[in-house]
Amino acid sequence: MDEATIQKTFLEYLQYHNLEKTLKAFEEEYKLPNKKYKEEDLPTMPKIYSYMKGANAIAAREALRDKQYKLIEKNYSIILQAGKQLMALAIDSIQKLEKSGFKDNISIMNEQLLRYNQIFSTESRIEEKDSIDAFGDNELKALKTKLQVAFKSKDINSIKESLVHLRKACLTTSAKNRRKVVEQLIKNDIFSGNIIPLLKLSNETKLNILAILCIYVSIPKGVLSILKQNSQPLIAYLLETISQESPGSVCQRFSLGSLQKISIWNEPSSSLLIDGGLIHWILKEILEKNILYGEYMHPYCLDFGSALIANLIGSHYGLVYFETRQSETEDMMNSMLEMIKGNNVSSCVLIHLLITLTSLANDRFGTILDNTQFNERISEFVEFYSVKSGEQENESPESRKIILDMCAHLFHPRENSANLDTSEVMEFNVRKHQEEVKEIEKKLDDENELLVFECFPDEVIANM
Repeated sequence: MDEATIQKTFLEYLQYHNLEKTLKAFEEEYKLPNKKYKEEDLPTMPKIYSYMKGANAIAAREALRDKQYKLIEKNYSIILQAGKQLMALAIDSIQKLEKSGFKDNISIMNEQLLRYNQIFSTESRIEEKDSIDAFGDNELKALKTKLQVAFKSKDINSIKESLVHLRKACLTTSAKNRRKVVEQLIKNDIFSGNIIPLLKLSNETKLNILAILCIYVSIPKGVLSILKQNSQPLIAYLLETISQESPGSVCQRFSLGSLQKISIWNEPSSSLLIDGGLIHWILKEILEKNILYGEYMHPYCLDFGSALIANLIGSHYGLVYFETRQSETEDMMNSMLEMIKGNNVSSCVLIHLLITLTSLANDRFGTILDNTQFNERISEFVEFYSVKSGEQENESPESRKIILDMCAHLFHPRENSANLDTSEVMEFNVRKHQEEVKEIEKKLDDENELLVFECFPDEVIANM
């Protein structure tokens, strides 16, 4: 606690109000104490100490916000430049493809390139349209009725037309109205409890239903609504889709995205996903194949797959599950400790892996931590990453600092070793991770937080 700052605050207050006698007495009597206060002492101290601590925290947050804003501006400039270069390569590639027989695909690609070129050539955002009017109660009831009639008669074309109309309306709604869109979809129960039969009806409609499902589960109400009648069948269907789709396919991406969002808001779903073998499958088929063996995997699958693993292992069921499967857990930890040193691992995936390892760094896995040489390998990673990140021009200093700070505070507590034993450090790690997760959940549930409606260039939106 900074006593000098508090003393200065009192002096400024007395001077401002011209309280000369009090000021003089204060200056004569007050001496800085030698005793150092700790945060746990605050409840027993005068309230001014808590107020000052809060003010310092606010100032620190504002400084961090300014720093992050500058980083966003810098990254935007880098992305813009990279986009222009990619655009030039894409145009050159399409010109060469025009001599081939893929004319339909080329026309679709040209439409998409024209849209993106507007951003990179003008250095501005695409003019935002707003389709919020399409989500009124009357409009959605009409769309719902049309879907129900088409479903009863198995009219695939009509179902596809309705879903495409709904999807386009979602994607062309302004960011500020997206939460309202999701709430309207929930309120009008657009799928009428028929989401599983609709998903199984036809491959032509499957992609758009999965995409709309991914929008549905963006908020807690959506998860509750969609799982109310379809919990086990829906989870089972998404697991089957993930494992049977070709690696990195659009349907696999939407399925992973939906499950990742569901895992944030619905703890009971964790048991279904873990018992279904999802963690092992993502680890082997997505993360290891890309990071350890160099096979291409779509970045969205890597990002959301690693985030999903972090959510599941950090859940109460996940920790109990792996505590009773020590051999499996040791193999998994060895794999993750190897992957964090991979040459191809992105910063986002790396952070998810570190969060997962944080969840496992506690007393119940003490034997595994010893067997895997956990602390030593984390120390090796810090040294490895310090060199690697310093050599990468495209990695910002801020991202590098975040990852190194995570290791320093969560796994590498040399400075604290004199005051804390291993069990206390591990307990701190778990508690800190849980607090971070709660903070993320609070942020996601904030009505002012913008929602992301996923859309991928290769799903051929222009051809809907």
